[in-house]
Amino acid sequence: MRRNGIYRTSGTRRSRYGCLAALCGAYLALATPVCGQESSSRPVPEPETLGWSRFSFGGRLNGLPFNVLKNKDENLTPAKSTQSYAISTTNTYLQIAFGLSLEFRVTRSFTVSGEFLYHRLNYTKTDAITADGNVTTITEQTRATLWDAPVMLRWRGLSESGFLSKLYFAGGGELRNVSHIRTSNQTTLPDGSTTSDNIAAVPAKRNLAGAVVGVGLRFVDDFGIKLTPELRFTRWMGATFASDSTRSRRDELAIGIALTF
Repeated sequence: MRRNGIYRTSGTRRSRYGCLAALCGAYLALATPVCGQESSSRPVPEPETLGWSRFSFGGRLNGLPFNVLKNKDENLTPAKSTQSYAISTTNTYLQIAFGLSLEFRVTRSFTVSGEFLYHRLNYTKTDAITADGNVTTITEQTRATLWDAPVMLRWRGLSESGFLSKLYFAGGGELRNVSHIRTSNQTTLPDGSTTSDNIAAVPAKRNLAGAVVGVGLRFVDDFGIKLTPELRFTRWMGATFASDSTRSRRDELAIGIALTF
């Protein structure tokens, strides 16, 4: 009986140890995924990059909601002259600018960005010259290509997590070049005859500098693809075209998005 009692006591202890081990195993099995879910939900800051990985290349597309020209009709009558001039300009323009985008990450908070963007414009200027009741009309049709090269420094550091961690502010300078100017001039004389030529219009400034500021958001996925929507304002230090009624707008607003890798 004692021997059997000893066997029963040992069996009971083994049973208790087995239940305890099973409970520990079940606890660990449940705790592991819960801990994993908690850790994955924590905002992880974008890792510091080194060497060539600091560079990102891609493209940008900007929308230009406002006319790039600020046209103004003019009516002139010089003193001591029998002539009068009525000058007006109408235009169309490519309402988007697009091109290459480059980013260089200086620190976790500062990034330098540079772009090379293309867009174009067309305008028609009509000059009606009246002298002694006779009207001569000169019609100029011009097409030009604009190249913009902004360089900006971005700062992002309002917060380590959440929406504010995506927000950035930017500022810098921009250069504009106008090229490939094509002009067709047609003169209609009072007798109805016409003459024409292709003498290109001369811009007020072929190269122009400007100051630019912007605000945007920067999103980065697990593969390092960066998406940056941005609102941008540029103040040009002059006018590309500034002839009679044809004048370039000095204030420019752009809404765009860039995709870089």
